[in-house]
Amino acid sequence: MASQTETGGPGLMRLDEAPMRPVHILAAAAVLGGAALDGYVLGIVGPALALAKQEMELSALGQGLIAASALIGVFIGGLFFGNLADRFGRRPVFSWNLLAFVLLSLLQLFVQEVWQLVLLRLALGLAVGVEYAVGTSVLAEFSRRKGRGVLLGSFAVGWQVGFTIAFVYGNLIYSGDNWRLLLATSAIPALMVFLLRIGLPETPMWLKARGRDAEAQAVVERHFGKGFAIPDVELKLNQPSARDLLKGPNVRQHLYSGLFWFCQVGPFFAIFTFIGPVFDSLGIEDQTTVDIWLNLMQILGAVFGLFLIAWLSRRHFVISTFAVMFVTLLAIGLFPQAPIWVIVGLFAVYMFVAPAANNIQYVYPAEIFDTHLRSTGVGFSAAFSRISAAAAVYLLPYALETLGASAALMIMAGLPLLGLVMSILWAPETKRKALL
Repeated sequence: MASQTETGGPGLMRLDEAPMRPVHILAAAAVLGGAALDGYVLGIVGPALALAKQEMELSALGQGLIAASALIGVFIGGLFFGNLADRFGRRPVFSWNLLAFVLLSLLQLFVQEVWQLVLLRLALGLAVGVEYAVGTSVLAEFSRRKGRGVLLGSFAVGWQVGFTIAFVYGNLIYSGDNWRLLLATSAIPALMVFLLRIGLPETPMWLKARGRDAEAQAVVERHFGKGFAIPDVELKLNQPSARDLLKGPNVRQHLYSGLFWFCQVGPFFAIFTFIGPVFDSLGIEDQTTVDIWLNLMQILGAVFGLFLIAWLSRRHFVISTFAVMFVTLLAIGLFPQAPIWVIVGLFAVYMFVAPAANNIQYVYPAEIFDTHLRSTGVGFSAAFSRISAAAAVYLLPYALETLGASAALMIMAGLPLLGLVMSILWAPETKRKALL
């Protein structure tokens, strides 16, 4: 192991200070398109399950298993493919992953048994895990330092747009009863994003971290021009391992990167996947109108989160959003007999703040981990977060049946409370940090 400190000589501008270039736009489109695809894949399962429930004779636990299977896949995919991207490069893993999306989406047309759908959704989750682990690493390494947080946070906006499109198409536009075809529609955006990624080069920072300086400089000169130096990175010729995350002085930050994500996504995925049963349990009628308004609140919240990222420090961002989410879910759980407008208003607050809070998931990990471990670390964080997401999605239908909405939502409130406490104690400050 050696440390590289040269930046390419006097008079050279750091690559992350370069003016806007076409490669910046291509990288953003390729990554954010993948984010929208992820949201669509995970969002379309709710409307599809509503159609498949009777034909497949799904129990509450069966619905939970199908909905959770993709999230379990994200857990495996994030751990495995993030490390592959650190070993063999961002580009091969990031590009060819989209063909898996296309094939797996189309295979859903031929599902006949519950176990087949579970396996396919599990495999799709593996592909989604690649997006979380590698996508934000690619975007961080191609981003300009100024505005990096807003750009990375836009991953959440892209995800939310894809999730909302899935809701609108599945619930309001799609008029058929073929739930297999509904699930398979994700093949269309997957093919579009694949075509974008063909032209994206390997990131110069990864090449330099692997000691391939000549290749790195060639990418810089082709896509940025002469006069730019790649930021200092630590040269690592040994193969990175997940065990490296638990070594060195930054272990606590590495663990926090997964823990805060863990606490954010459990209630979010559970409530959004089974919003219909939650509303039924709370006695809310005219659900379609309420759903439309709440989905609009999600998109507005995701956009508002970008302003918060630009305005607040990273620590203040996570502490304040965890506090609001905890109080909101706790209030809904404690006062289920409140007037409907109060319940809907509290849900609107949660569905505004939760997507805003999700923006930080795609900023913090990419800034916390260094280049030689970035995809491994982001993949670990995404994978760890899916433990709570899969558990919450799997158990919420059962909790609603046996405990009722009030108790279920109070249990969900425990996760943002845990996130609030950990953020106060452990959250690092990475805003304006130079990537290494």
